[in-house]
Amino acid sequence: MIAAFVIALVPAAAMAQRVTKVTDGDTLVVDGVGKVHLLGVKGADQPALQMGSSTPPPQPPRDPGTSAPAAASGRLNLSRDRPSRDLLRKLALGKTVHIEYDPLVGSSSDRVAYLFLEDGTLLNAAMLKAGRARVDLSRQFVREKEFQRLEEEAHAASVGIWIR
Repeated sequence: MIAAFVIALVPAAAMAQRVTKVTDGDTLVVDGVGKVHLLGVKGADQPALQMGSSTPPPQPPRDPGTSAPAAASGRLNLSRDRPSRDLLRKLALGKTVHIEYDPLVGSSSDRVAYLFLEDGTLLNAAMLKAGRARVDLSRQFVREKEFQRLEEEAHAASVGIWIR
């Protein structure tokens, strides 16, 4: 009876739960919690379907008297290469994690958090160290400076997405 009372008082985030799915390079599904996004991390995978280019196509000179359509150019990429998701799967899928919410962010409805493996590995940091993610500065968080340093180190070491 006492054990049930203690378990009821402990928040779900403090208990260890198993990762049941890795949906992309920065999002996991945790048993009993649901989708959890790695706080401060943005996976570096390219979209499966990528059309167009990052710059507008060059425009041919037009004769003022014609109304021909502009030239179309770009690229079509159907690649399924997702190294961020693959690394996160390797590190976390089927493993037990501890969820820690950041005091600056809290446990908001979009569930962004730090995820620790049983051996103490911080998944968010591991993704940055391996060069498989970028720092996401869309919100403030406690480990911001640490994560920026890890990204800079991965960039300087030319690992993952930073390979020259």
